[in-house]
Amino acid sequence: MDKRGQSALEYLMTYGWALVVIVVVVAALFAFGLFSTPFKCSPMSGSLLLKDYAGTPTQVQLALQNGTGDGITNITVSTPLCTTNATSPALGATDENTFTVTGCALTGNINETVTVAYTSGSGLAKTELTTCSGSVS
Repeated sequence: MDKRGQSALEYLMTYGWALVVIVVVVAALFAFGLFSTPFKCSPMSGSLLLKDYAGTPTQVQLALQNGTGDGITNITVSTPLCTTNATSPALGATDENTFTVTGCALTGNINETVTVAYTSGSGLAKTELTTCSGSVS
């Protein structure tokens, strides 16, 4: 083989192995959870205010405040990955309550839509959504 060709091949092999090592190190850091994202929920777009939130592998908690200006009734908080919905009979015009949805099977990084259904003060059925994502532990 030509000396220039051998030199070029050795050069490429050296950088190739260096890239393989970098990929393995980054994969190991991901596996150990160094780059996991914190659990967070997006703000709701309607009249309910999301005051606080928390997530564990078995439950999701949302602290909601009624911002409709009227009392609301028949409140149900649910998510597809949880078996037990959180309910409350009513919230006054500016009341706040913490809803705990249990029976969840959440692992690793999640991206889950939480549905809040309620009846407005005028008797209309309303639904609001928030998306919770991140690492649960």
